[in-house]
Amino acid sequence: MRRKYMSKRDRQVNSKKIDKWLKEGRGQGELKDYHPWLTIRDVPSKGVVTRSKGWKTNRVHHLFSNLELHYFYTLEWSDAVIDIREQYPLLPLERTLEIAESLGIKHPTDPKTKEYIVMTTDFLISKRTKDGIVLESRTVKPSSELKGRTLEKFAIEQEYFREKGISWGIVTDLDKPNEFIKNMQFIYCFKDISDVKGLSASNINIVSETLFEQIKSKSESLASVALENDEKFGFEPGTCLTLLKYKIAKKEWKVDMSKELNPLNVVSVTKEEIVKHG
Repeated sequence: MRRKYMSKRDRQVNSKKIDKWLKEGRGQGELKDYHPWLTIRDVPSKGVVTRSKGWKTNRVHHLFSNLELHYFYTLEWSDAVIDIREQYPLLPLERTLEIAESLGIKHPTDPKTKEYIVMTTDFLISKRTKDGIVLESRTVKPSSELKGRTLEKFAIEQEYFREKGISWGIVTDLDKPNEFIKNMQFIYCFKDISDVKGLSASNINIVSETLFEQIKSKSESLASVALENDEKFGFEPGTCLTLLKYKIAKKEWKVDMSKELNPLNVVSVTKEEIVKHG
C-alpha cells in the first residue's frame, strides 16, 4: 500500500477528455483488467490519497479518502466479495442527464469548463450468493456531508442503479468497525511475503507450525514469541511476526478481527484442523 500526495495538474473535464477516457477503456473490464473511470491523478485531493494493490484483483486500486480505504478493507476481507471496481462510471452520460431532468436536479458539471461530467459511484461490488453472482453499488461519504447538494447527486445515482436492478447504498463513518480497520492495516501488506529474506517454500511450513504451537502454548505476547523464533531459526528480527501477519491475511490462522491485534499482547490464534480420511 502506498500513500501519495496529489500534485497540481490539469484536472478539467470536457467532452474531448471523456471521449479519450472511453477509448482508453476506463470504466471497463473486471478484476485485474478493470480500469477505474477516475484515478488519483484526475481528482483534487483533500490531503492524502492511497493506492492499494488488491487482494482479490491483483491490481492497484485508486481510493480517494481514508473512509474509502476503510470500506475497501471490509470488502477485501469478505469471502462473498469476488470483485471490486472503484470509481465506476454511470454511463451513458445521456441517461444520468435524463434522470437529473426528471428529478428536477441540476446535473453535476466541471467547475471550470461548465460541461457535464460522467458521474461515478465509489464501489461496484460483485458478490457470490446462493442465487449466483449479484452486483451492489456503494457510495462512501462522511455522515456530516449527507445534506443539500450531496443528497441531490445521490438521488441521481440511486435512480440510475434502481433502473438496472442493482442494490445501492451509502456507507458512512458511522459504519466503520474501528478495531477491524486497525487490524487490516496491520496485516494488509503481508499477503505476499515471497520477497521476505529467510522464508521460502521449503521452510515456511516448518517455521509456521513451530511458531503456531508456541503461540498456542505460551502465555507471552505475539512479539515475544515471534522474536524467540527469529533467534531459533536464525532470521532477522521481525521475520516471524511477518509470517504471522501472512497467515492471518491468508485466513489460515484465525483471530478475532473485532478485537485489537496488538503484537505486544497475548492473542488467541486458532486454525482449522485438516481432517484426513482413509
